[in-house]
Amino acid sequence: MDAALQVRDLAFGYGDVPVWEGVSFSLAPGEVAFLTGPNGAGKSTLFRCLAGWLAPHEGEIRLLGSPFTGRTRLEPGTLSFVPDVPTFYDDLTAVEHLELVLAANRADAARPRAEGLLERFGLTGRETLPPSSYSRGMREKLALVLVLALRPRVLLLDEPHGPLDREASLVLSEEIAAAAHDGTAVLLSCHHDVPGLVPDLSLELADGELVVAGA
Repeated sequence: MDAALQVRDLAFGYGDVPVWEGVSFSLAPGEVAFLTGPNGAGKSTLFRCLAGWLAPHEGEIRLLGSPFTGRTRLEPGTLSFVPDVPTFYDDLTAVEHLELVLAANRADAARPRAEGLLERFGLTGRETLPPSSYSRGMREKLALVLVLALRPRVLLLDEPHGPLDREASLVLSEEIAAAAHDGTAVLLSCHHDVPGLVPDLSLELADGELVVAGA
């Protein structure tokens, strides 16, 4: 079986200043990996490269066995990414964002799961409001609802537990475990212990290098 996400000798820098080099790891379908490291180590930059938002200077990213760049056309449901600060359309309500994501991904069958996620994350009754009226934690919850409803093959989450209270963090961990059980490969970054979730793989980014270890 091909790896869901495979990274080979990835390097990135700004001008002549390298951020990290020689980054390599592989994530199988259904595996959960934690990415840790100090502030400024380049974790968010790595996520943006993996999502195709930034182009690495060297190396290769493969999704489901095929080369991937920001110019690659992906089938709906292949890859989803929640950055450290999710952004939304100013003129759409939360439920309109959900309708847009379901339509764009041809995923109307995911509607019951999306509605259940809205309830689990405490957004039921507030879905007709624009995300601009939400707190930071509520905006994070909405972004998570949008991607978790889709059950993508690869899911990238940059500090998803950070803005959440403990109850919502436990809900998120349960939903990540459920997605992994369904075959989603999940990479998430964190600074602290994640309640209710044990990784299959631990990655630490520091001093320009990535160290890969087991759970």
